[in-house]
This record gives sequence, structure tokens and C-alpha cells, in this order.
Amino acid sequence: MQDCIVIRLFLWYNKNMNESELYKRTTAKKLSGAYFFEGAEELTKQQAVDRITALLDPGFSELNLKRLKEPDVIAVLDAIHAVPVFDAYSVTVFTDFDDAALFDALEKRNALDALFRPEDAIILFVRRGKGKETPFTKLFSERDRYVSFDPLSEERAQNMVAMLCARRRVRLDRPEAYALVEMVGTDAYRLENEVSKLCDYVGDGGTITRDVLKFIVTPSVEYEIFPMLNALLAGNKKTAMRMLTEAMADGQENPLRVASFLEGRLRQMLIGKELLEEKRPRPEILKTMGGNPKAAEIALKNAQKFPLGKLRSAVAAFAEINARLKMGETNETDALILAIYKSF
Repeated sequence: MQDCIVIRLFLWYNKNMNESELYKRTTAKKLSGAYFFEGAEELTKQQAVDRITALLDPGFSELNLKRLKEPDVIAVLDAIHAVPVFDAYSVTVFTDFDDAALFDALEKRNALDALFRPEDAIILFVRRGKGKETPFTKLFSERDRYVSFDPLSEERAQNMVAMLCARRRVRLDRPEAYALVEMVGTDAYRLENEVSKLCDYVGDGGTITRDVLKFIVTPSVEYEIFPMLNALLAGNKKTAMRMLTEAMADGQENPLRVASFLEGRLRQMLIGKELLEEKRPRPEILKTMGGNPKAAEIALKNAQKFPLGKLRSAVAAFAEINARLKMGETNETDALILAIYKSF
């Protein structure tokens, strides 16, 4: 029998196989049976899918590659038994699925184990984002077929932008790589886009300097607003308002984006404060707060400076902004300023 790779893409939560191991198995063509993908880092997740589908002969990929949304159990069973046409592999990609319904349907047919039996089939279940553990995801986790594509660490993000620049024959020194990640964050899609802009600007053989970064890069809201938030948390409202006025005056930020960022940080602080009050373990608190681990640490530290009631009032003040705008009671800038003065 010819080798048959059935790729079913479902993104979900994996505690076992990491991206590096998946890459090694893909390169060595040692994938078979079903896999489950999930996680917040969409670019690296898609790259993993692309590497697997690239195992197909391009001349016959239309015959051997299927991408299906909202699959039912019949589609899954068909993928398990798919036979490649003029190729060693067959690939099926499933997205937008109901994993609970699929688990129940496969279980009723005694077909759960069948997902992992084919020696000539790769089945990838891929879901956008990251969700809670379910019986279906545990099934993959228990078999070391569960891969979580988590946000890049700062070090990994720096290595990524350096590699992308090297491929374009553009010089990016380590201090500038650090500055770029600090300005943009660790989202791989955003970093790739900013590197592309930078490389186009300096050209083949060029060098990315700090001045080029400042001129070309679109900073994340965190990079622009964190200094203002720090000033607010330190009680220096006058300095913070000056920073806000300058940022909005030169078009760097708009009031609603700032409001959304501040509300998100305050909500994160509130979650941390409530869990601290419940005397939960610090690792559990940071995990529940979510987001960048470094940012969560800072938010938890800041949360300890505020009474629980004040944090709740602050979150409520920012949550009211959209309602007040819809009712025509105020404009975006005044609503933001009022929420700041109520909260800090």
C-alpha cells in the first residue's frame, strides 16, 4: 500500500509534542495518524501546516489535498481511509469543527483508535486560538499528538526577526532586533510584516538602524501607552496626561484604542487582585491572568497597590465608554479622559 498522509487540521490544546519535535518528524517524514493543533501563535501554526502539506507532490496536490470546514463524522472517517492518487501521501485539513460532537460520534462507532492507526495517514485537527481541555483533546495528548503553538518568547522573537533579515540580506544587529521586538511585541505575523517593511525600505545589503526603526515601524499600543500607564500607576497623572495628549496630537494613537488597552490591563489587574485575595498560588494566578507572562507579572505587582473596590470601579469606568458614546453623551476623547480621572 502506498504511504497515505491524511492531514486534518483542528487547532486545540497540546501538552506533549512541541513545535521543534513536530518539525523534526515532518522533515524526516515520520508523521502518521492524527494530530491536534491549537494555540495563540497563528503564524507558526500555519507554517507547520504548510510544511506538512508540502510533503505532497505539487503535480497531484489537487487530488490528494482536501481542506474541509465544519466536518462531520463521515468526513473524518473518509479521511482516515483516503487513498492517495499518484503520490505517497493524501492530506485532509479540517477546521471549524465541533470536537465534542466528533468525539461522541467516533466513540459510538468505536472509531477513536482508528484516528491513530493508519501508517500512511496524518490527521491534523487544527483550531484557531486556544481552548479548554476536552475529552477529544485529551485523546491526542495521551498519544503525544497534541501541539500547542504558544506566543513567542522575546528571545525567540528576536531570533526570528534576525533570521528573516538575513534571508533578505539585510543587516539587523542584536540591539536593533531587541528594540524591534520591544516596539512591536512577539506576535509573529506583526513581526514578519514589520520586517518586510524594513527590508523593503533599506534594500538589499542595507542596515536597519534605530532611526529606520522609528521611521518605519508601527509600534504596538503597549509600546506607546505603557509609559503613560506607568505614570498613572505611580500617581503622576499630570505627566501621564501630557503623554496622552502628545500621542493623540501627532496621530500615534486614537482614544478608543487607548481606552481598550487600559481596560484590558485593568481587567488583568482585577483578576490578579481577586485571586490574591483568595490566596491562590502565584503560578496559578499568573496563568489565569493570561497574556504575556512578563506583562502579567507587572500587572500583578501593580494590582497589589490598589484596593479591590477601586479596581472594580476602574474597570467599570472604562466599560461604560462605548455605552456613553452610543447614547451620544460625549465624544471619544472626553470619555477616555473622564474614565482615566475616575480610575487613577
